[in-house]
Amino acid sequence: MPEQIVVKSGAIFIADSHENENRENFWHFLCALKNGEIKTPQLFLMGDMFDFLASECEFFVKFYERYVRAIDELGEEMEIYYFEGNHDFNLARLFKNVKAYPIGAQPVKFASECGHSVLIAHGDIFLPFVSKYALRFLRVKFFLKAINFFDKFLNFRLSKRILNKLKQKILDYKIPNFKNLVEAKMRRYNAFYQADIVIEGHYHQGDIFELGSQKYVNVPSFACEQSYFVVEYDQNIKFARKSVKV
Repeated sequence: MPEQIVVKSGAIFIADSHENENRENFWHFLCALKNGEIKTPQLFLMGDMFDFLASECEFFVKFYERYVRAIDELGEEMEIYYFEGNHDFNLARLFKNVKAYPIGAQPVKFASECGHSVLIAHGDIFLPFVSKYALRFLRVKFFLKAINFFDKFLNFRLSKRILNKLKQKILDYKIPNFKNLVEAKMRRYNAFYQADIVIEGHYHQGDIFELGSQKYVNVPSFACEQSYFVVEYDQNIKFARKSVKV
């Protein structure tokens, strides 16, 4: 079994930026990394960084071309791990210097410098049977290539409509009794895996819960709050919230 990757001090976890033509906060974050304003040895992209991106869809690959190039260039300077979400998938062939984890390979086990086991995932796992396989069908390369063929024939009207529709999506919300949802989900994690810490995006809540001897970390939505978590160590692992909001 390969040795687990260690989450390093100063690692950044950022999630759910849902970038589009009206929202460029993630782009500014990437620029800050490139010019050294923000420094990190590891970057964990927790999924849904774009409103929609799949490598088979030409319109979106072109639309987000500068982002993909910037991320891959940063991957020459730091470790970057991309946890695909429900808005961005089939990304591996877009990157040379980034490790992309499809939803089917998540959660992925890492380790902390303190020896904790750490499970990382975008968050849309343990879904009901129908939802799970419906979403997996949407990721099938043949299906996406067929959609891209018709979309291209229609001068990418379908992709443009999808992008416009997603711009209207409400991202800033609070989930009532989110801790109850987390506790139920942790029971699912514990049934299949062993971990001291679980880190997810997806839910846009930005909460951290101590659940007995375990810790659950939900990375905030960068689209809503322009904030992210930075790992710090003393006797334990901590997640410090940082903001780029002016």
